[in-house]
Amino acid sequence: MKKLACLVLAAGLIAGPAQAQSDISKAMRGVFHLGNARGPIRPVDLSPAKGPVSSEILAGPGNGLDSAFILYTRMAAGVHTGALYALPVDHTYLVLSGKLNVQLGTDRFIAGPDTLVLVPAGVPHRVWNEGAEPETDFQVVTPAPSRDLVSMMKPATARKIDNAAQYVRPAPHLDKLAGGQGHDSLNERVLASRATGSQYVLERLNDVLPGGGRTEPHIHPFDQAYFIRQGTMTVQYGLANYEAGANTLVLLPAGVVHNNLNNGTSPQSTITILLPEPEKGNPMGADVEVAKRAGRPQ
Repeated sequence: MKKLACLVLAAGLIAGPAQAQSDISKAMRGVFHLGNARGPIRPVDLSPAKGPVSSEILAGPGNGLDSAFILYTRMAAGVHTGALYALPVDHTYLVLSGKLNVQLGTDRFIAGPDTLVLVPAGVPHRVWNEGAEPETDFQVVTPAPSRDLVSMMKPATARKIDNAAQYVRPAPHLDKLAGGQGHDSLNERVLASRATGSQYVLERLNDVLPGGGRTEPHIHPFDQAYFIRQGTMTVQYGLANYEAGANTLVLLPAGVVHNNLNNGTSPQSTITILLPEPEKGNPMGADVEVAKRAGRPQ
């Protein structure tokens, strides 16, 4: 955010809750913008950023996804923010490049690439970039009780969060990628799940060698999305096939027949999210048979 906006935010906390909320809204309205892409394949808009902090809503209640807001954020070097805020729902940041400064309650952290920050509902937090390089991150806000993300952001005051460091999670290192096909070829690294404090999203990194991926079309009873970090994903969506390259969101609503493979010649790296992660004992999904005849179902 611009320095002026930061000063307004800080002053708003002194002026009172109503004024603080108004100032947050004014400062943040210019940060978030809806992505123009629709449908299952949504490339990030990589044109010049719309300010020192620019968050593209790749998917959300305003453009085709009711279960979450999914955002791609770019933050210029040396950007400082002012006030803490809290959301009534969970919020995750996964750093893609650069370093993200994070405050959770009264504790501060620096998150580097491949580090996830989980902010549980109600936790006061703020992020900024003290580094000399730009920062980019992938965010998920879920569930999504409103179409207006800014209205969900409430002014907050710092308070101690027990063991705040547990919410800053560098991805485990991968020494060697497993090959083959099927689930074992995904080289899965879970960063957020029900078991680790998030009831509404399972978020993981998947790295797939050429020729790997899921071999059978299938469906899920929950929304799913992939964000391609590297390589190209071949996606079957119903009876259509797509190629999704780096910096692309693949959106798979509940009940849609789909499949994904790495048909390229280089490793594929993705962020995979399930919205929500099924509770223990509930089915993850089911394989289905898809008949084709001249491009139409038989």
